[in-house]
Amino acid sequence: MNQVFLFKAAGCLACLSAATLFAAELPQPQPLPETNGPTTVYRQITSDGRIVYSDKTLQGAKVDHTITVEPPIKGNLWSTEAGSKPVAPQQSERTPVNKVPSIPVPGKTKTIEQANSDVIKAEMLLEDARKRQQAGDARLPGEPDAAYAARRKSLARDVADSEAMLNKALADRKALRSVRYGQLP
Repeated sequence: MNQVFLFKAAGCLACLSAATLFAAELPQPQPLPETNGPTTVYRQITSDGRIVYSDKTLQGAKVDHTITVEPPIKGNLWSTEAGSKPVAPQQSERTPVNKVPSIPVPGKTKTIEQANSDVIKAEMLLEDARKRQQAGDARLPGEPDAAYAARRKSLARDVADSEAMLNKALADRKALRSVRYGQLP
């Protein structure tokens, strides 16, 4: 019995000493320094392919991406001013729009709710087209005259198509109302 106890005690001491050695090898966490400015974090790829995020560049690692982290707001969040808004370049790509009218099911008429939905959709598409036309009215830096004219013509065509879609949706809704409620067209 004493031999078993001594064996177990020796095993526990070995575990404790191994845990102490292992803990001594680990770096102790350091408190974060107080900074007033933003912190830069580097996304790095080491030579063996691991991805490491750190605020310092590692020797022999390739910096893949740099991230700037703003410090948290201190104090009363309701009274502090918002930071600067991100600057995004203006996009010149067209918004994909489904301009294909839905094909009615034979034998089933469109409801007033569907007609109202079509009018709302057409109004939103027209508003978007007008906003794109207004935003695209200015000449882009270094844009040739032919490209500028083609872009403006395309934006004007989008507005005209959207207006035609709205007029058709309004006419369809008016016709549906006259049939449903006995109103004159």
